[in-house]
Amino acid sequence: MFDSIIYKENEGVAYVTLNRPEAMNAINHGLATELIEALKICRENKKVCAVVITGAGKAFCAGGDVKWMVSARDENWKTDFDCLVNNFNQAILLIRDMEKPVIAAVNGFASGAGFSLALACDIRVVSENAKFNQAYVNLGLTPDGGSSYFLTLMLGPARTMDLVFTGRVIDAKEALALGLASELIPAESFGERVEQLAKQFACGPSLAFEQAKMLINEAHRRTLEAQLDLERESIVSASLSNDFEEGLKAFTEKRKPVFKGN
Repeated sequence: MFDSIIYKENEGVAYVTLNRPEAMNAINHGLATELIEALKICRENKKVCAVVITGAGKAFCAGGDVKWMVSARDENWKTDFDCLVNNFNQAILLIRDMEKPVIAAVNGFASGAGFSLALACDIRVVSENAKFNQAYVNLGLTPDGGSSYFLTLMLGPARTMDLVFTGRVIDAKEALALGLASELIPAESFGERVEQLAKQFACGPSLAFEQAKMLINEAHRRTLEAQLDLERESIVSASLSNDFEEGLKAFTEKRKPVFKGN
C-alpha cells in the first residue's frame, strides 16, 4: 500500500512509521502524500482508537528532504515546493482534527518539519536518544508545519525566537524540562512503553478523548489555518532568496553557509 510509510494496526492502535531511514525519514512529495493517506485511514477506521507516529531507523524525521531541494531547483521550483508545504500542512491539520489521541514517539532526531510533526501530535514521548531543532535558519528558511504556532503557544515568543533564530539542538532532557515532551524513556524500553501508552489510550473513553481534544483545540488553534497559510507564503518566498541558494550550496559542499540577507 505504501512505499515511504509502514502502516499497521494492533489492538485498536494504528502505528504510522515514517520509512525512509536512509534519508533520516526526510519529507518529500511521496512521504507527505502517503502520510495524508495513512492519517485519513486512521481517521475513518472506527477500530482505530489511538495513533502512534514514529520513524524507522535512528531518526524520527529530519525535516524537508534537502537533497530533493538541491535537485529540484528549476523553473517549476515555486509550484513544486508550495505543493510540498501545502501537503505537509494538510497532514498537520489531519492530526489536529483527528478525533483520537495521537502520540509522537520521538525515537531520534526531529529537525525542522520533523519537529513540527512532533509538535502537532497530542502527546510527545521521547527516547533518551531524541534531539530537536528548528533547522530552518541553517538554510535561510522560515518555520513551517505549524512550528511558529505550536512553539509560541507552548513556550512563549522569547523562547520560540531563541530556538528559531539559533537553530540550536535541544536534547531529550531539555525537551522534557521545557514541557515539549511528556515523558523521557530509556532507549532499551522505548518501544515497549510507547505500545503500553498507546494501548492505554486505545482502551480509554474514546468519546471523552474526542470531546476533550475538541475543547483543547478550540482554546488554542483559532488562528492555526491563518498561521499555516502565512508560514507557507513565508517559506516559499524565502526559498526564492539568494540565502536559500547559499544554504543549499553550503549543504552540498559540507561547509558553513555565509548568508547576506537577500
